[in-house]
Amino acid sequence: MGSSAASDHTRDALADLPSLAPLPTAAERAADLIRENIFQGGFRPGAALPETALARALGVSRNTVREAYRRLITEHLLAYEVHKGVTVRRLAPDDVRDIYRLRRMHELSAIEELRSGAATLDDGGLRDSVVAGQRAGAADDWVGAGTADLRFHAEIVAVHGSPRLNGFFRRLMTEMRLGFLALTDPHAFHAPYLVGNADICEHLIQGRWDQAHAALRRYLDAAEHEVARAVAHR
Repeated sequence: MGSSAASDHTRDALADLPSLAPLPTAAERAADLIRENIFQGGFRPGAALPETALARALGVSRNTVREAYRRLITEHLLAYEVHKGVTVRRLAPDDVRDIYRLRRMHELSAIEELRSGAATLDDGGLRDSVVAGQRAGAADDWVGAGTADLRFHAEIVAVHGSPRLNGFFRRLMTEMRLGFLALTDPHAFHAPYLVGNADICEHLIQGRWDQAHAALRRYLDAAEHEVARAVAHR
């Protein structure tokens, strides 16, 4: 094989190589850990996140932690307070109303996609989230029940089949957790919505689009009112 042919062969082989996903930076990994702790209910609204202590706990530099903080402040998950430094953000009623406006936009339109036949439903993911919520409730684990609730609604949005929307909605549900943590009685709040999730799940699985749409809208309207009132009182 001549040198020209060999070069052409090499170029063809290189063109066939799959691209590699970029590795996350230390700051991105730190932001992921903080974000996940907020999503799981580990960091509560108003909690201080001392830069030095967090850097030591994660085994990274303070500059890395600062970069992670900047990223999470733009996601509305952290806030900077004078004399306190960086804290987990507290939601205001306007934040709650904006979150639920976006939830209606993406969740209700997912049902329209199913109604039109433009999308299909992963009923396994929905059922798993419902069961996880029921088990958490039975164990009196209302933080866990809230996590299952957030995942149930993320499964509805996943109907759109958009990785970008899934990522956005996951961040929105992490912010939603801050609203849940403002509730003074999480049992009283979450228990009825676990039943609501089960009802919506069955409507969707059975293809009862009108009932699913109406039940989900009632659910979101009622939850918005309760969470907005809770953050206002806190």
